[in-house]
Amino acid sequence: MLEVIGYDIFGQNKLEGMRYAWLRPGYARYIESASFVNKSKGKNEGICGYTTSVSAGCVLAAQKLSCSFCRTGNLLPFRGFLTYKEIAKQNVFMVLVDMYQEAYPELRNKKREFAYMGQGEPGFSYSQVRMAIELTNKVMRVLGQEVYRHIFATCGITEAIYNYKDDVKNYFTEKVTLHISLHATKEREKLMPIDRIYPYGEVIKAIDDISDITGEKPCIGIMLFNQFSPKSQRFNYTNSKKNVLDIINRLNPQKCRLSFCEYNSTDDLGKAEVYSRKEVEELLYEVQKRGFETKYFSSFGQDKKAACGMLGGKEPEYDISDKWQKLSELADKLIIENAN
Repeated sequence: MLEVIGYDIFGQNKLEGMRYAWLRPGYARYIESASFVNKSKGKNEGICGYTTSVSAGCVLAAQKLSCSFCRTGNLLPFRGFLTYKEIAKQNVFMVLVDMYQEAYPELRNKKREFAYMGQGEPGFSYSQVRMAIELTNKVMRVLGQEVYRHIFATCGITEAIYNYKDDVKNYFTEKVTLHISLHATKEREKLMPIDRIYPYGEVIKAIDDISDITGEKPCIGIMLFNQFSPKSQRFNYTNSKKNVLDIINRLNPQKCRLSFCEYNSTDDLGKAEVYSRKEVEELLYEVQKRGFETKYFSSFGQDKKAACGMLGGKEPEYDISDKWQKLSELADKLIIENAN
């Protein structure tokens, strides 16, 4: 089972959330998860957000298909998929920490949103993710905690999307929404080589009926790159207004919604310019004019470059306390008692 070793604190005045560092037997690098006081930055919606890893490193790295902007895929070796118990333990432990926060009692009974967007490509771990979702649901009911939803994220593994649709109808007991990390259509294979195996056109086709099945539109993620130049490759990419319009011209506003996010660049991965607020507002105006439900996210943990593969397995700043060690043991106990 995973063991939590340490943590970092995110945000201005250290109030946005925490990144947890976990060790797994046989893997010398840290696996990461993160918790956020509010699921959306700057909005108090009564919902805590959690980001969970599904593997030790990313399998795309082993296949030489790493996304050019991802810290996990470019900085960490792949050492296997996590089990459903290991995935669920991250969820349970992070909720327990919030439940037992003496300094922040308002966190104890917030709703819980779990997003499988940490280290790894969830589409290739789907068999374990689906079971982790239901195990998490069982434990949350034992703890008297309300699940707002789970978010299954993928860069577009179509088999997983089809399995997800079946599970929404026949398996999941709480809401599970779909997030597609699309990011580009023009020259997408440069940013995301997985497009050579799972072309974005096939991915878009696979999500066509999800809103009919779930009653909720799947979310399409678009990262706002500005003069992004990765170290490992010789190209420069900007999600200009023209490129973004190329993306949305291939999408149906009745079938999906859009999520735009800023990109945090780091010297060890490459260079990128800041996407100005004015440019963001112009883009959002054009997209909304075409009928899309649209949100813009400023990354959590910006001061620590925590986005797109999290922190790349860096050493945590703080060690866990004896209290947290006991919460980790309680998480193990709850996982064992409620696993199938």
